[in-house]
Amino acid sequence: MKKYYFLLVLLISIKSWAQCDISLLNSDSWTVVYTDSEWSADYLGEFAIDGDPSSIWHTGSGVPYPHEIQVDLGAEYPVSGIGILPRQSPTNAKVKDHEIFLSNDGISWLVQGGGTFNYIDDSDTALKQSTFHAVDARYLKIIGLSGYADDYMAIAELEVYQDLLCSPTGQNNQLITFEEISDKGTEDDPFEVIASSNYGLDLTFEIVSGPASVNNNIITLTGAPGVVELKATQAGNEDYYPSENSTYFEVIDLSLYYPEVTTSFIDDFPLEMPSLMAYPIYINSSIIISDDLIDIQQVDLLIGGETFTAEEQNGFYYHLWTPTSYGSHTIDIKAIASNGNESIITRNIDVTDSYATQTVGTLEDIVIEFGGENSRWYYGTYNLPQFVGVYNNLNAFLDVECPNISGGCDDWDRWAHIDIKAPDGNWVQLIRYITPYGVGCDHELDVTDYSSLLQGQVEFRVFIDTWGTGGWQLTLDIDYTVGIPTFPYSTVTETWDGSYSFGNPANLQPVETYTAGLTDEVEASFLRLSNTGHGWGSNNTGNAAEFFSAYHYIDVDSEQIFIQHLWNYCNPNPDNCTGQQGTWQYNRAGWCPGAIAPPHIYDLTPYIGTSIDIDYRFHPTYEDFCHPNNPECISGVTCSDCNDGYNPVYYVDGQIINYSSQPIVYGNYLGINSTNELIFNVSVYPNPSNGFFNIHTDSFDGNTRVTVYSIDGSLIKSYYFNSSSEMSNTKFDLSNLSSGIYFVNIDNNKGTGTKKIIID
Repeated sequence: MKKYYFLLVLLISIKSWAQCDISLLNSDSWTVVYTDSEWSADYLGEFAIDGDPSSIWHTGSGVPYPHEIQVDLGAEYPVSGIGILPRQSPTNAKVKDHEIFLSNDGISWLVQGGGTFNYIDDSDTALKQSTFHAVDARYLKIIGLSGYADDYMAIAELEVYQDLLCSPTGQNNQLITFEEISDKGTEDDPFEVIASSNYGLDLTFEIVSGPASVNNNIITLTGAPGVVELKATQAGNEDYYPSENSTYFEVIDLSLYYPEVTTSFIDDFPLEMPSLMAYPIYINSSIIISDDLIDIQQVDLLIGGETFTAEEQNGFYYHLWTPTSYGSHTIDIKAIASNGNESIITRNIDVTDSYATQTVGTLEDIVIEFGGENSRWYYGTYNLPQFVGVYNNLNAFLDVECPNISGGCDDWDRWAHIDIKAPDGNWVQLIRYITPYGVGCDHELDVTDYSSLLQGQVEFRVFIDTWGTGGWQLTLDIDYTVGIPTFPYSTVTETWDGSYSFGNPANLQPVETYTAGLTDEVEASFLRLSNTGHGWGSNNTGNAAEFFSAYHYIDVDSEQIFIQHLWNYCNPNPDNCTGQQGTWQYNRAGWCPGAIAPPHIYDLTPYIGTSIDIDYRFHPTYEDFCHPNNPECISGVTCSDCNDGYNPVYYVDGQIINYSSQPIVYGNYLGINSTNELIFNVSVYPNPSNGFFNIHTDSFDGNTRVTVYSIDGSLIKSYYFNSSSEMSNTKFDLSNLSSGIYFVNIDNNKGTGTKKIIID
């Protein structure tokens, strides 16, 4: 659907407009007579006109645009515009496109103005004005048509302007709207511009500037690049003021744009295979330009004098290459764009049947420290062996040490994970880990299931939920053990990757159904399920989820097939991580401090050749009764604090591992998977505070956890929200905490963000 931009252009020229006298109306006699919704009694419509920017009107939860507010000005005035002061902190709920209606009786309305409120950036909280020619009116209606970052509209203060010099003439304002003009290429054909007056009057067009000409409503480009300003004018008549509106588009020289092409296939390692077999070469190609003026038409591989066209998948390309001989091969990978430009990269690959067991390093002495160079996150790219049918076992060795930094090892057991990037850019969990209490340890995990992804050039990332009390130093090596695998080919497909509330009365079974198509080419299939429970305390029914022994169920096509007992015995430590401080010896839900959290494996082989629905059902009889979503929960009666916030949560990661004797390739990317790549910008207001504050961050939807930590890394409180606006409209109360420094963390399936706060 096309977008429409609204802009009211004044009746008179800028010179004559400057001779008019716009003044601010006094709001003492105003009343708000209607709003489409209100968030709560703390965000009523009347707060938009109370003269206090700290109180605001805010629309209700779950109510999308358009939004509306109507105001009775108390008397008739020559109204000539409005000003809207947006919410000052947090800075969300900004209205973008809008229309302004006036009336003398509050029943019959005519649109008199409108346009787009433009903001420099998300932090811009300046007054935004929308003016027009004076019209006598008593009633004002503002309709917000769209917003910037969310579905909410807020007004801290509303201003209304009158014109005492340029008096109303009895005419009404008219608005000109343009259908959006996309950016063009210099050689594009002439095209029609579509615009209209809201009263159906004829328009004339002119090119104000830029490389184009216009005849009636047909625009012809000159062939040069540049920005075009196109103006539409309506002369007006005895009933309507004249009006004009301009729109802009860019003309781009497409010949200057070339595709980018990359591949995980590398020269650094030979391609090892016991016989000449098909090997999947994964390729990424893209071109960045506005309005998708250019796309990638195809990707070709030039090998041994032959040209092969790569298969396009969701987010990547691949080619199954069967070498014609052992020895050296030159492979040119060429991306061809729709503008005719090409980009080529070359790989010189040695194909060999000579191989031996080897250990390959990835992470090496990587220090992760809150506030340091790698603050909770680390990203790095490493080169790994390339093979098919050569190694029957891959083992990962994780060395966790105390870094040479202030504080040494973190004192606490921290949730952590190591991921690798798949061909389509999705991050796939390789290792789920919980750090030890204040000591270093060594760990080992069989990662043979990830053989298809642990090849060539691979991006790794590491996350440790550490907070200012030291850090961790990590080294990760992978052993590739020579042996004939049962199946030379395998793939990994994610089913779930995210955090899910446990026992939430509003949604006891939050994990989405996953539909898996197990094609006939697959010969063995397994569900690899990693889940760790977090959250505990007397306010959590059964001390869940960390210390609750739960039985979960995996259903296939609505039939219970597998049972998962999510309970790990921690004494002795399963990874022989000794010398820990803290409560390491207590059993936990799916994990132990100082150990890799082992996945559970379930056989899906009987379902090969069919499409199945897989459900992961949490412990069916469990409910967290001390929960804000439990209507029968009464603080101080049924439990100490229904809004404590540290409710049970599971971190779930599921993958389907397929094996075959025939070539199979990566694919079937699931749309609900976590990207986890965003780093949210977090603002807190006021900061410092007396313990009462608001939090604002980038727009998000879906289950999001906000946690507060002390400076020593102790978790103080957790909150859960379904949207950024819900979080922004929450007044956080930590007034019971001692004065000092604390940290706020925001975490969901899209990313994370942190902010230091000070409580006076």
